[in-house]
Amino acid sequence: MVRHRVQIRFSKTGNLRYIGHRDLLRSIERLLRRTQLPIAMSEGFHPKMRISFPSALALGVAGNDEVFELDLTESLAAQDVIKKLNQAACNGLQFLSAKEVLAGRKKSALFASVYEMTLPENTVEQTVEKIKEFLSQTNFTIVKHNGTSVDARSVVEELAIIDAQTLRMKLTVTRGADAGFRETLEALELKDQLFRTIFPVRTQVLLCEE
Repeated sequence: MVRHRVQIRFSKTGNLRYIGHRDLLRSIERLLRRTQLPIAMSEGFHPKMRISFPSALALGVAGNDEVFELDLTESLAAQDVIKKLNQAACNGLQFLSAKEVLAGRKKSALFASVYEMTLPENTVEQTVEKIKEFLSQTNFTIVKHNGTSVDARSVVEELAIIDAQTLRMKLTVTRGADAGFRETLEALELKDQLFRTIFPVRTQVLLCEE
């Protein structure tokens, strides 16, 4: 069977930030059935949709530029795919763009994520100093909740305050036990504010081929 892989960008906002990746996957699978798109299925006794996510979005985080890839049995115009998806979408889920992936190319892999979050005004000055201190280090070890030690500094490509109160961070993917936005916030002594006064939004997903 000839398969046509389509890369789809979408946003997950509002109350949908509070569902985990598995629930999101199930929701998208149900949505795809309603679209009646010609979706390619896996072989075997329990066929499943041929769909893949380069990166799972953390629970509680909104996403403005999420991505998944879907195999179709027919080549369709991008605007037709997006139209059908948005017609079946629920509140908080919006499909932004679609493009066909070149035949033979491997599944996309995550290269980096960009997060932005508004800080409480009374934390900004202290955070600016913490950023300077953090960026001056060659490594910064954080012990995760499972006891694994990770180097939070190694994944941070960009870290800055923009627009007065917005913390922006660009985090790359490394081999081994990766640090993420939680570990970066911990290094800046902001982790206790996470999901209380600080609500991250992943504004950009960068893939390896990009």
